[in-house]
Amino acid sequence: MPTITLTRNLESEMLHLPELRPFVGHRVEIVVRDSEPSQELDEARIALVKALRETWQRCQEPNWDGEGAEAISMETHEIALRLLESLPSDMPLPSITAEPDGQLNFEWYQAPRRLLSASISSVGTVYWAALIGSEDPRGSCQFVDQFPQTLLYWIGQVYG
Repeated sequence: MPTITLTRNLESEMLHLPELRPFVGHRVEIVVRDSEPSQELDEARIALVKALRETWQRCQEPNWDGEGAEAISMETHEIALRLLESLPSDMPLPSITAEPDGQLNFEWYQAPRRLLSASISSVGTVYWAALIGSEDPRGSCQFVDQFPQTLLYWIGQVYG
């Protein structure tokens, strides 16, 4: 089982995670153990996690778009992060955007009529819609701790 150790300075995290305040100034090691060898942290995944955080930080205040958009809540960000982390390593990574209704969106795009869009709500409901040729399936599913099988199926259809 691979183990990755990350050493972090928690001062920058303290602004968004006040529970880390007692650890500021200390060297903290975060140990990540993968249950499957295929679940390695790679540069693209790390960059996507960073992009998710930056998107949330830009959009956490109401009216972030200048047109009345709802703020992206910390709960929405945390659920989106867990969803991203649960995406199997052999699946393509999505692009990430914020939506004016306060949700975060993951999009898997292959071509104009081969895409899947999944909007993540603050309560873990994922609303999705796809374009696969002439089909336009849509629905919703609940994210708890495992990446939803429905989304895995449609991601496969987008890239299949």
